[in-house]
Amino acid sequence: DMASKSSSKCCGICSRRSRSTKAVKYCTDCEDGLCTECLDFHGHIKSFDTHHIIDIDVVEGKSFVVSKSCKVHPDMVLEYFCSDHDTMCCRSCMASAHRSCDKVLPIEVSAKGVKSSTTYEEIFKDVTSLNSAVNELEDKKKTNMVSLKDSKMTVQQDIKNFKTRLLKRIEEIEAALMSEIDTIHTDLSNEAKDNLEKICDRRKKIQNITEQFESVSKHGTESQIFMLMNNIKEELNCSANDFQELLSSQKDVSLSFKEFDSQAIMKSFGSVEIKEASLDINYKPFKLQQAQFHQQQGKLPTKFELDVKFKVAGSYIVGIGVTKDNKIFLCNWTTSSLFVMSDKGKTLTTVQMDGRQWGIAVEEDNNTAWVTLPDKQSVQKVDIVAMEKGRLIKLPNQCYGIGIVDDEIAVGGNGKIYIISKTGDLKKTLNVGESDVHSISVGEKHQIYFAQGDLENSTLKSVGLDETVTAVSISSEETCYVIDVLSDRRGNVYFLDHEASNLKLFSFQDKSIKTILTSVDGLQCPYGLAFGKDVSKLFISNHDTGEILVFLCN
Repeated sequence: DMASKSSSKCCGICSRRSRSTKAVKYCTDCEDGLCTECLDFHGHIKSFDTHHIIDIDVVEGKSFVVSKSCKVHPDMVLEYFCSDHDTMCCRSCMASAHRSCDKVLPIEVSAKGVKSSTTYEEIFKDVTSLNSAVNELEDKKKTNMVSLKDSKMTVQQDIKNFKTRLLKRIEEIEAALMSEIDTIHTDLSNEAKDNLEKICDRRKKIQNITEQFESVSKHGTESQIFMLMNNIKEELNCSANDFQELLSSQKDVSLSFKEFDSQAIMKSFGSVEIKEASLDINYKPFKLQQAQFHQQQGKLPTKFELDVKFKVAGSYIVGIGVTKDNKIFLCNWTTSSLFVMSDKGKTLTTVQMDGRQWGIAVEEDNNTAWVTLPDKQSVQKVDIVAMEKGRLIKLPNQCYGIGIVDDEIAVGGNGKIYIISKTGDLKKTLNVGESDVHSISVGEKHQIYFAQGDLENSTLKSVGLDETVTAVSISSEETCYVIDVLSDRRGNVYFLDHEASNLKLFSFQDKSIKTILTSVDGLQCPYGLAFGKDVSKLFISNHDTGEILVFLCN
């Protein structure tokens, strides 16, 4: 085990001879620590001349394991690199999968100058970015854990403060109720006192009548009794009526307290809410290539065989976008219908856009396509899962070609390429000379290749984000009326001539140019091209006939 050897700083060779010797160097090829004696012996073996020796302290406690085993043939050692397939391989792989490949070299040869390569720079940036992001995430998570504990204490104190305010409010309510009781009692007592006085007055009058009637009845003659009875009839009726009225107005009054249902009113002080917010980490998911054409570990196709040809009725097809499962999005220069079809020509659906479409850039990782609408001077977003159009992004002028560069959108206008954010902010305007920019493709170093199909003799060009325009070393006679352009991550460029009806390939390696497809292969005023994500299929649109040609790539 390399980790245990390096951590103990023991010589690997001596350890296998049951000896314990301190290692002073480490061979990254043998994955062994070496003592002074074994280092000298190791250096005198001819087959070890190319082995890489480093100080033992370099690997102490660090990872230095580079797998040399073939994933396909685990018992074989990786010895070669195939540039066609962009992969390492063993002898068995060479005999089976890479027999016809042209660019298979020993790893030692392919690795020459690797630290100055673009791929090394990209991976270095990606590793650095990812490491920085995960460290930032760890730091923010630790900070969040501290703030979570602080928020717990804050919430607990908030509850105590709420309880204090609640108790104070209860005391205030109690005082108000006590005051209300005093007021009500005073009012009722005064009313009862007034009623009592009325009752006393009425009692005295009735008592006088009673005493007079009793006295005359006891001591008077019958004539006197008869006269008294007739004299007090009216007075007695009035007193009876007054008493009846007084009696009906009297109530037995007392006070009581009716409690509110405290359980129903307040089951809790409140609730504890969990607040969530995304952590703001400065990290962009890396990609080796963010372009319309992302060639993935495959041999550069050299042979094209027509597989399917189908028509899209009543339409002029321009730009083509392709998903991983070979759904094709066809920009329609006739109506506002964006066609979505299978690679066999079956119509899957249509998306009703806000106008005629020209160019399309598919971002499958975000389930999004961006489509140019020249008549509307806008770019429109499309959800390629829900198959629904989104918002419009207005541009200063008509727009045609479109591509994704460094997580922003490059849009071709008249003599200009606009760099906009995905929220619609205009970041930069690149001046690229006269004529409309009909197509855009982004290279591995974020150089923007562009095609201007109205120019008879146009040199294939690219422009950087610093506005530096670079002409690709191709004769202008070879690039007449280029309507569409497509670059791969090796720097090769495909370009489509709509007047001559051909597709050509510029090889970055030997600066050669080759005609791949012509009118003999079915091209008739072609306007758009796109490769499938696995580069197994090539799609070309014949503008005037509304045809889509699907070629198998080998």
